[in-house]
Amino acid sequence: MISTRLSVIDEIFLRTHRGYGIPIALQGIWRTTETVGREELGRVHDELAIGQLGRRVGKSHIPGARLRWDISSESLPLDYSPDAIDDIIGWADAQADVRLDPQYGPGWRLTAAPLTHGGTVVSLVCSHALADARGLIDAAAQAFSGTSTPVRPAGSDARDAFATVLTVLVRCIAATARLWVSKKARAELRAFTTADTGGIAPHRARQMHSVIMDIDAAEWDSAARRMGGSANSLFVAVVAATMSELGSPAVTVDIPFRTGSGDANAIAMATVAVRGDDSPAAIRAACKAAFGKPVGAPAGYPPEIVQLLPHRVAAKLTSNPGRGEVLCSNIGDIPDAVHALGPHRSCGLATRAIHPNPAGELATIRMSTYISRMDGNYTLSLVCTDDALVGSPAELTAAVRRALAPQNLAGKPW
Repeated sequence: MISTRLSVIDEIFLRTHRGYGIPIALQGIWRTTETVGREELGRVHDELAIGQLGRRVGKSHIPGARLRWDISSESLPLDYSPDAIDDIIGWADAQADVRLDPQYGPGWRLTAAPLTHGGTVVSLVCSHALADARGLIDAAAQAFSGTSTPVRPAGSDARDAFATVLTVLVRCIAATARLWVSKKARAELRAFTTADTGGIAPHRARQMHSVIMDIDAAEWDSAARRMGGSANSLFVAVVAATMSELGSPAVTVDIPFRTGSGDANAIAMATVAVRGDDSPAAIRAACKAAFGKPVGAPAGYPPEIVQLLPHRVAAKLTSNPGRGEVLCSNIGDIPDAVHALGPHRSCGLATRAIHPNPAGELATIRMSTYISRMDGNYTLSLVCTDDALVGSPAELTAAVRRALAPQNLAGKPW
């Protein structure tokens, strides 16, 4: 069950809507060979409005209380284009180019369009503050199946303020005491307070270049086993090889993983350094070690301390959930509930994050990549915001194909 209060990670994504970083919207793209009617999508839209996306950020007047989730059914209307489209990715890229605001609303949008060669494409986007990728998929699954459940109302602000301040105070006292006896703790704190972007030069995010490919799952898994890796480490290896093809032979990669915390963004972040020629087996070992040391507050200090600070100060301390220049997010298996909408079965589903109206914001993530599995295919999505790295979708597609070739894998672009 999703928490009624925003976590530290939730607030990081909220601040991107307030000018502290590049705004991030999560997107699910669903397509079918059959025409889906407006009435069917209207039902899904109504379900989404009363489900886990039907909420907004509420602010307490009691000092120390964390931001809360309030129930809100306000939404942008369903947008079903009368004009058939041919370029699915180009159309999908534009679907978040509206004001998505998880605090003042609306924070999500459902759109659809007929395809030139028959069928329908559907896009569901939401602010990353509202949900992580699995949360977005779960919300869609409930809406497709008509089983949406509303969010719980938050409890007492006074009680939350007391618990938050007490937790921060006790853990800060313990962490400060530990500094007197632990050289390791002092080194952690010193490294944190003097850290920059880890040598990664921020770039101005001006334009997205996106690629989506389907790859046979059996062939992918076979290639991973053959090289002593896993499906996930092969994913990281292919992305690293793609970056190498684009002129970056060594990169730092942020890998989010689920924590089961119940927060809107129930994720932690591990960071690994990889090269384009690293094997899936070597990457698997590096990832295993990194998962044991996720990015977080240093020296035992409680991460919740930033929730008691002004936005500007909190933003400086938590400018990014990770430390990498590339993001590799494995969404996993897509649940059966979103394989079909009524009688209409999906012929493809992609999940990714995109950046609505980046307006030249500074960003350290140069490439965001995502992989999910459905109906015998892995779907690989790549989004680049660094014009110095990629100049066109065609260039990015060619680089991915070259990265797949040594594994005897071939991708089918959308």
